[in-house]
Amino acid sequence: MTKICPSCYAVCIDQRWIFDESLRQKTMKKNGWEKHLCPGCERVVKGKVDGVVYLRGDFLRAHREEAKNLIRSVAEKKLRKNIAARIAHIEEKDDEIIIETTDRALAERLGKEFERAYSGHLDIQWQHGSDFARVYWTRNE
Repeated sequence: MTKICPSCYAVCIDQRWIFDESLRQKTMKKNGWEKHLCPGCERVVKGKVDGVVYLRGDFLRAHREEAKNLIRSVAEKKLRKNIAARIAHIEEKDDEIIIETTDRALAERLGKEFERAYSGHLDIQWQHGSDFARVYWTRNE
């Protein structure tokens, strides 16, 4: 039976989740489908966090919108490759953005893309014995 995620509208065909708007619309017109959370939305609902990214520094004050655009862009690219890779939560402070991700590789990718785009200092710490990463990126003007 075909499944459609009621949260992000991904479609599951042959046990593989994909984003395909035309397929979703065709499927919804037929009988024989059910609502079911995709792996990414399920991880967000359950609070399954495998990475935390700390973006810090004076640079963020002056370039907040650029930073948020980069976060969105990286998350969208990663999501196309891995349906379970999501940003679960973002907290913004004056000179800090904290991002919780459902995927360790997404957390790492965010840190690496910030270092590539804006220089700064990157530190990635992996938790031994688990699939969890803390990523610290810092840049002061």
